[in-house]
Amino acid sequence: MGEKVTEIESLYTAFPKLRCDADFKITSQSTPDYNCIAWAYHYDNRFMWPGGVDAKLFDGFHYWPDGVEDNENVAAFMDAFKLKGYSVCENWEHEEGYRRIALYVEEGTTKCTHASRELSSGKWTSKFGKSQDIQHGTPFSIEGSIYGKVYCIMKMER
Repeated sequence: MGEKVTEIESLYTAFPKLRCDADFKITSQSTPDYNCIAWAYHYDNRFMWPGGVDAKLFDGFHYWPDGVEDNENVAAFMDAFKLKGYSVCENWEHEEGYRRIALYVEEGTTKCTHASRELSSGKWTSKFGKSQDIQHGTPFSIEGSIYGKVYCIMKMER
């Protein structure tokens, strides 16, 4: 029990807005098998991040779509999600028949730092690097010094 409380307290320290999020809960154990971008892309068996051919050769589980710019600018991440059928939208709120993702950037830049995705329930989910997955009520619950701000919301039909 104490270990779980320590995990939650460390997440509250890293993401203070989670303290006020009634939908927050840890939904998986830590795993190095995938990261936030892969999780938002619906992969749980690889890391997905720009890194060039060297990263792909070094780690057979590393993935970045062919034909998408190989850099950390949020525009490249948007292009990667456009390949899946996503397009930028104005609204983060749940809409039957659609999936949504949120892309985050380091504040004051266009450097992408994170992605979260909406669950079919309307709640949101994030994967923290090699750490655990969580559920949160809105994409804004994890904004702050670590991931910065939501840059855009994208949606696609289910």
